[in-house]
Formats: sequence, structure tokens, C-alpha cells
Amino acid sequence: MSDEPAPPLAAAPLGPEAPVAAPSAPPEGVQRQRLHPLTPLLESFRFLTAAAAAAGIQAFTSRNFLFAIYIALAAAVIGGIASLIALQYRGFVIWGRELHIYGGVFTRSHRTVPLERLQSVDLVRPIRARLFGLAQLNIEVAGGDGTDARLAYLKADRALALRAELLAIAGRPAAPVAEPAEDEEAPEAVPDRDAGLLVPQLTVRRLALASFLEALPVQITFLAVFGTAFAVAGSIFGFTRVATVVWVGFLAPALVGYVQSTIAAVNRFLRNGRFRIARDGTNLLIQRGLTDTSHETVPVDRVTGVSFAEPVLWRSRQWKRVEVWTAAVAQQSATAVRSTTALPVGAPGEVAAVAAAAVPDLPSVFATALPPRRARWRMPLRWKRTGAALTERAFVVRHGLWVNTHVALPYARIQSVKVTQGRVQRMQGLATVRAMAAGGLGHDAVAVNRDAREAVAMAAELRDRADAAAALERPRLS
Repeated sequence: MSDEPAPPLAAAPLGPEAPVAAPSAPPEGVQRQRLHPLTPLLESFRFLTAAAAAAGIQAFTSRNFLFAIYIALAAAVIGGIASLIALQYRGFVIWGRELHIYGGVFTRSHRTVPLERLQSVDLVRPIRARLFGLAQLNIEVAGGDGTDARLAYLKADRALALRAELLAIAGRPAAPVAEPAEDEEAPEAVPDRDAGLLVPQLTVRRLALASFLEALPVQITFLAVFGTAFAVAGSIFGFTRVATVVWVGFLAPALVGYVQSTIAAVNRFLRNGRFRIARDGTNLLIQRGLTDTSHETVPVDRVTGVSFAEPVLWRSRQWKRVEVWTAAVAQQSATAVRSTTALPVGAPGEVAAVAAAAVPDLPSVFATALPPRRARWRMPLRWKRTGAALTERAFVVRHGLWVNTHVALPYARIQSVKVTQGRVQRMQGLATVRAMAAGGLGHDAVAVNRDAREAVAMAAELRDRADAAAALERPRLS
């Protein structure tokens, strides 16, 4: 080891001069914009409702109505004081090309949202906020994990103005947002309600029927399995003993799940009521909701895939549901993956219009090739409804039994392709091809149990088409 001292550092870094970084936070004296004073109370709405229900039940059972009044007064006083304290530490600042969001009482938080990466700003109005004329903004940035930031709650007109300001800073045009009229369910009152839409507004009757038909097979299967098991066991061990055992050990827990699934179906119906979709430049504009309304923006240039779902009882009517994946949504964790419903239920012509708007020249009907017949024993019920195809525009796979689903992945959005082969597959000469979307976790197109030589050739062709399509795309999706 040499004992000579190290040479001194240069006066300035070598190489090109680095640009001066912008300050990471606004100065201390910058005034924060406040949220609406009712924000803390609205965010604790469920807790307050549960507390009021518990107090009401207690008052009804004990016949002590003064107790409920005291509880209500105490909750109002405590809630008001907590709201005033919380509002002192909550707010936001637009500084340069960044949005800074502050919050927290005991644990302070400061979140920075780079507006140059802004993807969309969605306006959401839950029913508890609509009662007071309020709204919230859900802000998504490219590469984020779903809704990256949320500003709740603001006056509706202020939320619209802030949305337009954020989109203007990001260089994205602000699409107009309008609340549907209360009487727009009557076509004779609003004859032009479908003007400018990709497809006619979804009627409540069709949505209700579609929701019922989608949930019916699961409910019928549940009742049939339980009824058969109860009849067989009762005839052997006696209906009285079996009824007690079945109720405690099986029916009561199953009934909770049954009720939860019914509530989920009702929530989907309420969420997709008054559904509208329009195309404005490079964006898909989606409005939905009967109780909680939302206005979503889906940038077409960031759509990474489209799926077409066809529940079993929809097939006679040729109805399908269309969902689109975007780059930001695709980067969520595998347990929180979701996609944007671009059409809750639609006829063939409506599905084709939405598919072509989401991905130019994308068809809505595909002819897929079945896996080899020697793979049939591995999926006896799903074999006829499993397939894959390389179309002119996208890589398409088909899967599902109760819900027949086609997944179309445009070649320009394919990030990587791999071929996997399990031990049993190797013995049968089978393999699986997986095409992964840009930034995607859980949103992949998977062609299962293909012939091994076909799988290798399919993967090579997918890589070539993906490279060629990505080279022609301007701008590239990062």
C-alpha cells in the first residue's frame, strides 16, 4: 500500500455542468390551501354511523332516550373539536410543477406529486359528500400504484377549478365534467342525452338484469349443493340433529358469505348506474354512479390491455363487459390489482366501438386455437374455452368457465415474453407462454398448455412483433 496522500478533490465536478435542482419543498411562509371544514367528519362517517346505531339500540332496549341524546351531543362536541385540530395540519400547495399534500396530527405527513408525470385527475362524489355539495379528486401519476394522491373534500366548483389547473400544469387538456340531470332517465325529457357518447347511456333496466344474471349461477349452485347435502344427511342421521349441526358449522358462516356476495353485486350495480363513456382527443371519459358518482379519465396512449368478459347467462344475449388496463393501474401490487371498467355490459356493436376507442383497430371478436387434445385431461371443463391467437393488432388469449374471458394485449405494450414448462408438461411436450404488459403485475396474457414447439415459435414471434410495434410507436410508453 502506498503512503502517498490522496490527490485533492477538484474544485468542481468533472463532466457537463449539472443543472441546479429545484427546491424540494415550498418555503415555510407559503400559505397552504385548506380542505373543506367537514372533511374530518365525512371521513369518519362510517364510525359515527356505527356509534349512532349502537347508541340508538341501547336507548331502545333500555328505554333511556336521554342517554342517546347525551351520546349525540358528546359525539358532536368531540367531533367538532377534532375537526378543528385536524384542519390546522391538513392542506396542499401547488409549487412550481409539484403538488405538495400535508396531513397528520400526531404523525405529520408531506407528500410530493410531480405534475409532469400526471396521468389523470378523477372527480369522485360519494353520496355523503354530495349532500353537502362536496367532491374529492383522485390523482394518478404514471408509474404509480393506483390512486397516488387524494384531495378530499372540496367544494364541487373548487374541485373542478383545481382539476383544470393541475391538468394545465401537466400539459393535458381538461375535459369538461358535467353532472347528469336528475330526470335524465326519461328519454323524452332529454332527447339528446346520448349526444357525443361512444355508446348510448347504459339503462338501469339492462344493468339490473345483467347484474342478476351474473350472480344467479353462483346463488343457484350454492342452494343446490346445500339442499342436496342437507337432504342426504337428514335422511341418514335425522333432520333435527343435522339441522343443528349444519346451521352452526356450515350454514351460518356460508350465509354470511352469501350475503356479502349479494351486497357486492348490489354495490356494482350502484357504482355502474348511469354509465356514460365518450372520447375526447386522446382520453376516454367515463361517468358512472347512482349514489356515489365518479368522473374518470383514461389516457388512450397508456392503455396496456383490454379484456372482454362474458358470464355464462349473458351468452344467449351476446352481452360482454369490457375492461381496460392502464400503465399506472398495472403497477399495483398483485393483491390490489384492478382495472377500469370501460363498459359494464354491452351488445356486440357497443363492445366493438369501445374496443376500437381504447386500442385503435382492435376487434372485439377473436378466433383462438385450442390447446392440443392431449392437454384436455388437465382442464376437462375449460379445455374448449381455452385458446390463444396472434392477431394483426394484439396477442389474444381465452380462458374461463363460468365467465368466458378474452384478453387482448397490443404488441406495442408487451414488455417481456417467457416460456415455462412444468415437470408434467415436459413429459407431455407442453409449455405455457406468458406475455407481460408494460409495468404489469397480475395483468398478463397467458397461453396455457400449448405444444412445446408451438410455444417456442409463438414466443419468438411475439418478441419480433413487440419490437416492431414499439419501434413505430410515438411517444413510447415508459
